[in-house]
Amino acid sequence: MTKTPLAKDGANNTIPVSIAKKMTAAFRESQKADKGTFTEAAWFPAEQIKRIAEKVAKFEADGVRIYFARYTQEIIDSINKLEYGNKIPDKYCDMDTVLLVVTKVIDGKPKTDYFIDKSVEQEPVCDGDPNPTDPENRADICPTVCDEDSELMKP
Repeated sequence: MTKTPLAKDGANNTIPVSIAKKMTAAFRESQKADKGTFTEAAWFPAEQIKRIAEKVAKFEADGVRIYFARYTQEIIDSINKLEYGNKIPDKYCDMDTVLLVVTKVIDGKPKTDYFIDKSVEQEPVCDGDPNPTDPENRADICPTVCDEDSELMKP
């Protein structure tokens, strides 16, 4: 039992690097492919992280859900046809990625995804609230952009 209970707001939810190394090693071991053929990490620029934090504050969100996802060539082509944002390299095909979605309490239910699919006409999720934005994506992924010297990337 820990002497200091973990805060529900995530204020004390760090883990030691030694445990993080075991976790990333366990992930690599679970992959059924050679190193360099599966995603090991995703990197988001500081400005994008700041914008997500601003959304959390603006929409009085209760957190951010991280979805694990995968690029296919069809998905890459669809993203690259959008008139905004960074293009996804074709070499990301069949690589994993993450989607970051702001969550909030909606109708008394916490941790509810808070976005509106802009491809279909919808009413706002909550009356009086501004419409939230789409899920965040377009990270640089490893093995394309890697920090091979990171303790978490080493076998």
